[in-house]
Amino acid sequence: MTTLREFALQDLFKFNRIVFDPLTEVYPLCYFYNKILEFPFLSEVAIAPDGQMMGFLIGSRVVDGDDKVGDGMDFDLNNNHGHVCTLSINHDYRCLGLGTLLMNRFADKLELKKDLFVDLFVRSQNVRAIRLYKSLGYVIYRKLPNFYGDDDGFDMRLPLSRDVERSCLQDQDHLIGIIFLLLRLPIKYLNSLWHALLRLLTRNIF
Repeated sequence: MTTLREFALQDLFKFNRIVFDPLTEVYPLCYFYNKILEFPFLSEVAIAPDGQMMGFLIGSRVVDGDDKVGDGMDFDLNNNHGHVCTLSINHDYRCLGLGTLLMNRFADKLELKKDLFVDLFVRSQNVRAIRLYKSLGYVIYRKLPNFYGDDDGFDMRLPLSRDVERSCLQDQDHLIGIIFLLLRLPIKYLNSLWHALLRLLTRNIF
């Protein structure tokens, strides 16, 4: 039977087989150390009956962050949110629903904190992970060019129950709407808009 418990500091010396997976980002031990000490209740490990580590999730929270949510005018929508720092599953225990279990438990803990959303970063080439996150309700909020040096990244977000209007995705929705609107305009109108924008910028600068 699988046992779930908080990630302990001694676990840092047992997870090499997992974190050296090609699609798992490798961070210095001090990175994990700091996250575990600051947010022990958001870091969880799954242990097999034989004592082997099956997988783990290390999470954190951003409280009263500087980023605005939505139009920034609704003070009830503070930007408190959770962040999935690392999720990794031992190759021998994949496709058993363990990743889904850890992710759902993490989101449940943040629901208790009344957070607005959960976010995470993932490699654009990690198709299986992206598929998993989308199945859990995560949405690609923005693309992060060259985020991993050798690969682009995606910033993905999951609105929690307090964000009924999905305000944490609002900026993305507005941008997409504007892009689609511009693409439908005739070329002559786009040229007019471009020249008007240039005149406005020139006036403000000089």
